[in-house]
Amino acid sequence: MKQLVAFSNFYGADPELVVAGGGNTSMKENGVLYVKGSGTALASIRAEEFVALDMAKLMKITEKTYPDEDAAREAEFLADILSARLPGEEHKRPSVETLLHALFPQRYVLHLHPNKVNGLTCSQNGEAEARRLFPQAAWIEECRPGYILAMKVREKILQGADTVLLQNHGVFFAADTPERLGAMLQDMLTKLDGAIAAGYDPALDTEPSLKGPFTPDHIVYCGLGPDLPDTDVARQSWASARKIAHYAASFGGQKPMSEDMIQFITHWEAESYRRKQA
Repeated sequence: MKQLVAFSNFYGADPELVVAGGGNTSMKENGVLYVKGSGTALASIRAEEFVALDMAKLMKITEKTYPDEDAAREAEFLADILSARLPGEEHKRPSVETLLHALFPQRYVLHLHPNKVNGLTCSQNGEAEARRLFPQAAWIEECRPGYILAMKVREKILQGADTVLLQNHGVFFAADTPERLGAMLQDMLTKLDGAIAAGYDPALDTEPSLKGPFTPDHIVYCGLGPDLPDTDVARQSWASARKIAHYAASFGGQKPMSEDMIQFITHWEAESYRRKQA
């Protein structure tokens, strides 16, 4: 647990990797998943703020059929996630991405929203460039978070993926040691540095005109505008969005979230909960 807390705090403290309560981490041990609590911040999370869940119960979720309708499906999915909490953990709410963490067979999972990574995942040529730069990584196109996303990632994990790039979202790394997680992250950032430098156009080095929210974090912490909330978290998120727009210029330009996805995130109970915690 000390290792989990240590690398969570380390990566969470870097504003280039995560903003506010975004991102999450986990560890598996003796049939138990310890995952970041929803609404907590990686930079300051303590051992007692991780949520302990029964892995066997979480894996049972993959065998179940859920309703097609968004609200009904996500409500039932959340109820099943919450029912997997171990006794004494009932007062905690696990990350919305808990099942994704459980699905990776590796001991540790690191999920971040780095600005440079999202310059790629929130760009017009993101998928093609991701396949060129990171052929070993899986790419997940924009889709409903929660159950739908977990099932799409599961398909990639079953094919052996330990790195998953999510369009308009971020990246997952899975490894058996924190040191390996760090090496995987650094390798990705180094390659992105090179790609961004190669695609750099001085004419674009101005205040970018944002075409829409890039990730769920921008909706949760900044709202949909036109006025920015008067909070430090909103200002940090807005600064992150500007950097993402700048980096995306090296990959064909900005690709914000679709209107359909914006509406889903805006009304999704899980993100409403996170917004209240923020």
